[in-house]
Amino acid sequence: MSEANRWGSYHEGELAVQRRAGVARKGLKASQMYHAGMPAGVRRFLPLQQIAVLATVDSDGRLWASLRSGQPGFLQAIDDQILQIGGYGHPGDPLLANLASHDAMGMLVIDLAGRNRLRLNGTAEALADGEILLATKQVYGNCQKYIQARAIIGERTPLIATSAEGVELNEHQQNWLAQTDTFFIATAHSRAGADASHRGGKPGFVRIEDERRLIFPDYRGNEMFNSLGNIALNSRAGLLFPDFQTGNALQVTGNAEILWEDSRILEFAGAQRLVRFDVERVIELLAATHLRFEFASYSPDLPS
Repeated sequence: MSEANRWGSYHEGELAVQRRAGVARKGLKASQMYHAGMPAGVRRFLPLQQIAVLATVDSDGRLWASLRSGQPGFLQAIDDQILQIGGYGHPGDPLLANLASHDAMGMLVIDLAGRNRLRLNGTAEALADGEILLATKQVYGNCQKYIQARAIIGERTPLIATSAEGVELNEHQQNWLAQTDTFFIATAHSRAGADASHRGGKPGFVRIEDERRLIFPDYRGNEMFNSLGNIALNSRAGLLFPDFQTGNALQVTGNAEILWEDSRILEFAGAQRLVRFDVERVIELLAATHLRFEFASYSPDLPS
């Protein structure tokens, strides 16, 4: 496969999910969506943003979703294909260690207040000072669906950044996830690289089956099926659950499976299909971001 086709078209997993969902040839054409570099509008958008989620692969092939945040300007386009990423990242996050093993990185930049999001995928290098350079191969916007509006209202007094690791979800973490309305998912494809995406719903849309298993709905979206297409070929995935009230975050890595025909779908209003996630490792991060958030409203696209 040529470099252009690797990044500029849907891969076999995405096409298979589109066919199974009955939207083949009905969705957005890849050639209309994907850019190799950052257009002028993207380069203007990025320095205004304060939140980014990064998808990387560790030395054992596990996927992780990581949070970076900062003041406007922590994201700077050096040119139309090189993005410099500064800002704050938790020292317990495996992000920088992962980049030392695998240079594939996916990135989601999200404006919660404006309900806007942008995806940038490519290869990355961690610099000595902790900043990251991303060489973009695939840049595209996403729709506003299912983003809960939140305003950034300042910064918290910095706390000591600690972390705790485990192999399953404890009771506190299970209660946390049961109340979440937003999380992020990292997936990867052997040729197209890593990808970070957003998921949103009303509290309760993430269901805790037990300390090692979650289920969540997949709602109707842009019918590109980037995340599910990756999962169809590579079950490894990572989830990031930010706690917007405290500034903490929970990272979970494991394996995901699409549930196409499961009777429990009737228990999730508006779900098109379900995703099961089996937990392998958990990292709880205290002070994952210094930003303070204020909830504004749920997405109007959410099923009632």
